[in-house]
Amino acid sequence: MCEKLYSRFSTALDFSVYDHIVIGSGMGGLTAATWLAKAGLKVAVLERHYVPGGFTHSFKRKKGFSWDVGVHYVGNVGNDSTLKRFFDFITDEKIEWESMGDVYDVVHIGEDRFEFKAGKEAFRSQMCSYFPTEGKAIDAYLELIDKVSATASGFFLEKTFKPFLSKTLGKFFRKRFAKYSQQTTHDVLTSLTQDKKLIAVLCGQCGNYGLSPKKSSFSAHAMIVNHFMEGGYYPKDGSPQISIRTMETLVALGADIFIKADVQEVLVKDSKVQGIMVDNHFIPCKSVISNIGVRNTYDKLLSKESQNISGFDFKDVKASNGHLCLYVGLDGTGVELELPKHNVWHFEKADLDSTIEEVELENASEKFSYISFPSAKDSAWEEKHPGTSTIQALTLGKYEWFSDYDDLPWKKRSEKYNQLKKEFEISMMNKLYKLFPKIRGRVLVTEVSSPLSTKHFANYQEGEIYGLAHSPERFDLPFLRFETPIKGLRMVGQDITLVGVASAMISGVLCATTILKFNSWKLFRDMGKM
Repeated sequence: MCEKLYSRFSTALDFSVYDHIVIGSGMGGLTAATWLAKAGLKVAVLERHYVPGGFTHSFKRKKGFSWDVGVHYVGNVGNDSTLKRFFDFITDEKIEWESMGDVYDVVHIGEDRFEFKAGKEAFRSQMCSYFPTEGKAIDAYLELIDKVSATASGFFLEKTFKPFLSKTLGKFFRKRFAKYSQQTTHDVLTSLTQDKKLIAVLCGQCGNYGLSPKKSSFSAHAMIVNHFMEGGYYPKDGSPQISIRTMETLVALGADIFIKADVQEVLVKDSKVQGIMVDNHFIPCKSVISNIGVRNTYDKLLSKESQNISGFDFKDVKASNGHLCLYVGLDGTGVELELPKHNVWHFEKADLDSTIEEVELENASEKFSYISFPSAKDSAWEEKHPGTSTIQALTLGKYEWFSDYDDLPWKKRSEKYNQLKKEFEISMMNKLYKLFPKIRGRVLVTEVSSPLSTKHFANYQEGEIYGLAHSPERFDLPFLRFETPIKGLRMVGQDITLVGVASAMISGVLCATTILKFNSWKLFRDMGKM
């Protein structure tokens, strides 16, 4: 089914027919391409991997098991939400979102267990039941979540403004957002309460944005918490449905998607895009949309001269963290093995900052774990894979733990590398046996991915999964915009907006808007009619 949506890149193809070329087939790129195609423009998407879809795709192994690589749940797609309408528009309403239930996340702090319930009032009531003397702090926290989220729309919309408007009206949107984006999550929360366990619980989803409370921007924290406030959802048939259905729409509109197309450079002359180099072949074009990350675009696609023109200056903003993930295939249904739909976050202690700072390869799974159950969330799983279930369990994974094996080929890195992964697997399996004892003796398949796996497939240089770290400094970088000083080069993806498939999608909409300008209103009108 999916293979018909794309073809292998060839230097013999005629690219003169395309108005825009998108580099990278993650959701930001696919969404931008779809909006442009819906406006009647001819678009080509180039993907270096042999499967398009970015972090929305899954991989298969023996005995028919498959696992997601990036999307574990999505928020704000229930009923007739605005976000759901955006997804419906690019997929022609072909995604069926399934609720994870009243409880979507469970946070463990040591031996204590805390449920995150869907709906603001349910969330508030549950937190107050755990912390009965902290009602005022919880109310103030929820008010701040709303306040920050309200400023976010203007902050990201401002990234579409032309220079004059950005320097005038744009200052207002940036200033409102900066009030909290330039504070850490820890600083804001400690101004509300001194209860360290409450702070730890409220930050229990910090893995969703990849930084501990003292390092993360409060705005990133607030936007992610708000995104899931009404609960978590999962696509029926798994996360690949998001990109597959989008690609179906895109191809039906006359666009083309090419795999094994490793773009080597964006060629620039007189501050204008002239074309791209793919497989040492020059393809002339005037418009390129990069969806491979801001750092990758700067480091890999631009010459030294073009880097100077781009105005990119990362200062002290680092890449986000990498991760280690254990994929488990089980003999037995989720019901039989008592596997939940909700995600599990497990921290060794309430001081999340020191917990994460103390993570080493040998203790990673004990310090911090995130556990997801894709088969339990997908009502179609049992029909296609009867009598089986799946788990994904991950933790922090540092690139430097594995950097000695980076130059070795995938699947042939060395016995020592495999041994390191095996030691992690044993440790994480022991954690899973403790939390879900009924899976003991039912394991059929296991596989481990490391930051080198992420680097191999996603081309992020330190195996990071969230692009630029979501620190206060990140939200102060002036060049994180859709248009660059290089005419014809635009940026899209989570680096420009926020981590997550929904934010990447919105970045695609906004990027297309910078190209279509006032003609965008026709697409928004059509979306409103759905």
